[in-house]
Amino acid sequence: MGAISRKDRAEFLDGLVAPTSLADRGDEIMARAERLRVDPLAVAAHLALDAPDLIYRRAAAVLGLAFEDELADKLLTLEETADTDRLGQIASCRGVRGGREVLFFTPRLDQVMALRAGMGSHPRWRQRLCVVPPRALREGLAAANAQLLLTGSRQGLSRRYPLAGAHLDLPLTVRLGFVAFLLCAIAASAVTIPILQPLLLAPVAIALIAPSIFRLWAAFSLSDDGVLQARGLLADAALPSYAVLIPLRDEAHMVRQSADAMRRLDYPAEKLEIIFVVESASAETVLAARRETHDPRFSLLVVPEAPPHTKPKALNFALPLVRAERVVVFDAEDVPDPAQLRQAATLFAEDPQLECLQAELRITNGHRNWIAHMFAAEYAGHFGVLLPAIGRAGLPMPLGGTSNHFRTATLRKLGGWDAFNVTEDADLGIRMTRLGMKLASFAGITWEEAPETAGAWARQRSRWTKGWMQTVLVHSRRPANLLTDLGWKGLSAFYIFVGGMVLAIAMHGLFLVRTLMQLLADIVSGGTPAPLTLAGLLSLVIGYCGAAVVSVVALERLGRGGRLMVIVSLPAYWLLGWYALVLAAIELIIRPYHWAKTPHIGRGLAGSDAPQAPDLEVQHPSPTHLPQ
Repeated sequence: MGAISRKDRAEFLDGLVAPTSLADRGDEIMARAERLRVDPLAVAAHLALDAPDLIYRRAAAVLGLAFEDELADKLLTLEETADTDRLGQIASCRGVRGGREVLFFTPRLDQVMALRAGMGSHPRWRQRLCVVPPRALREGLAAANAQLLLTGSRQGLSRRYPLAGAHLDLPLTVRLGFVAFLLCAIAASAVTIPILQPLLLAPVAIALIAPSIFRLWAAFSLSDDGVLQARGLLADAALPSYAVLIPLRDEAHMVRQSADAMRRLDYPAEKLEIIFVVESASAETVLAARRETHDPRFSLLVVPEAPPHTKPKALNFALPLVRAERVVVFDAEDVPDPAQLRQAATLFAEDPQLECLQAELRITNGHRNWIAHMFAAEYAGHFGVLLPAIGRAGLPMPLGGTSNHFRTATLRKLGGWDAFNVTEDADLGIRMTRLGMKLASFAGITWEEAPETAGAWARQRSRWTKGWMQTVLVHSRRPANLLTDLGWKGLSAFYIFVGGMVLAIAMHGLFLVRTLMQLLADIVSGGTPAPLTLAGLLSLVIGYCGAAVVSVVALERLGRGGRLMVIVSLPAYWLLGWYALVLAAIELIIRPYHWAKTPHIGRGLAGSDAPQAPDLEVQHPSPTHLPQ
C-alpha cells in the first residue's frame, strides 16, 4: 500500500468514529494528532470518555476482526530469558482465544487502513488477529508474566549491581554490629565519669554540630537558591510521553482524590499514562483503582502477593511496562501542582545531562496540631532549603520519597529501586551520584499530608530511620569504592546528611537529659556551670540552631506562622525522633525489610492551610470540545 494522504486518513477516521459521540470530527482529530505528533486513534480514544475502548472496538469491526478488552489467561507467557525492559514497547503479543492461537495487537490508524486494504488478499487474518485497547494489552502482559516481573522486581538491581542490594549486603552480623555501635554512641553521650567525659564529648559534639553548620549555611545562602526553574515551558507538540506511577496498598479511600489530582495535570492526555500499582492483597484498593480506568489515561497493575511488601518492589514490578520516555512517582495522598510535569519535561529538554529532578514537598495540614505543624516545618526546611543547597553544592542528594522525575531509560539501566530498602529514594539518589549522574531540585510543588498522631508519626519516622540505616550500611560495606565514587567532599556529605540523621538523633536523647542534669547540679553546687557542661550545652544549642533556623527560614519563605513554636519545642520533637530511632534499631534486627505503612486521612486540599494551593477544579477532556 502506498503513502496514505491526510485527506484519506481524515475520511477514514470520520467513518470509524461515525457511530460515536465524535461523529464528523475526523478532520479536527487529525489536526490535534498532527500537532501533538501522536496517533489519531489515541486522540479519539482520549476524547471519547463515554466509552474510550469503543474506538478500538470500532477499528476491529471495520476490519472484521475479533475484539477483546480483557486478556486475563489469554496471553502466552514469555520465556524466562526474555528482556522484560522491552515489555512497555510491545504493541502485539501472541495468545490463545477460543482454542486458537492469535495475535493480540493495539493498532495505529495507518495499520488499520493498511490491514483493511489487504484483508481481501489475506482472509486468514480474520482468524489470526484480535484487536485490544492499550490498557488491556498492558494489564494482560502484566498478568501473563507476573512471576517473571516479580522476580525482576526483587532481583533487577542485584543483577546489574551485585553489591548494591540491602538483602545481600546486610546479613544479621552487620545489622547487629551497627546496632551495637549505636548503643555505644548512646552510652557515650550519657557518660558522667569525669575522666571519660572530655574524650567522649568531641565525637558527640561533632555528630550534633556538623549537620547543623551545613544547615545554617543553607539557610543563610537561600538567596543563591539551587532550585531549577524552566526558562519557558515546552509546547504540547514538543513534550515527551510521561508516565505517573502511583503505588497503593490498603488505600481505597485515597484513590478518587489521587485520580482527581492527576486529572488536573496540565499535560496532553494522549502523552500521559497514569498507572495505579496495587498489591493483590488490597482487594478494595484494586476495585477502587479499577473504577478509574474508564479514563484512558489510567491503567491498573496488580502486584502478586510476595515478600518483600515494599513500595520499591511494587514500582520495580511496574517499571518494565512503562511506555513513556519520562516517569514520576506520586504517593496516594499527593496533590502535585498541575504544571509540575511540564516543568520537569522542559528542564530535562534544556539539560541533556540531567537525570533526576526532585520536586518540593509541602504539607497541607500543618495547622491541625503540634505534630503536624512540626512535620510541616521540617518538610519546608528539608525540601525548600536543605535539598536545594545540597544540589547547589554538587553533593550526594538523598531524594525524598515522592515526586522524583526520571528519564525512563536511565532508571531501567540503574536496575530501578532497591526492593529491600525502605527509604528506596534516598538510596537511589546516593547510587545515582556515585555513578556520576546529575540530580537537582526544581520549582515544582507537591502537596502532601502530615501524620497527625504520635503513633502514625513514629511508624513513619521509624521506617525512614531504618531505611537511612540500611542506606548507610549498604554503601559503607566497601569504603574504598565509596571514596573513589564520591571523593572526600561527597563522602563527608554522605555521612553528614544520611549517617548524621541517624547518629545525631541517637546521641541527642540521653545527651540532652545528662547535660541538663549536670547544668542543674553545677548551679546548685557551685553557682556556675563547669566548662564541660557549657561545652555540652553549646553543642546542643548549635545542633538545635541549624534545624530551627532552616525551618524558620523555610516557614518565612512560605509565609506561614508558628515559627516560635518550632524554636521552643524542637528538643521535644527530637526526643520523639529518639523513640522512633529505638523502634528502627529493633526492626533493623528482627524484620529489616518490613514496610510500616503510614495511614492517610485523605482531606486533599480541602481546609488546607496552604497559601499557594492550586485550583481544585478537575479538568476532563470533553468529547464535544477538542483541547487546543
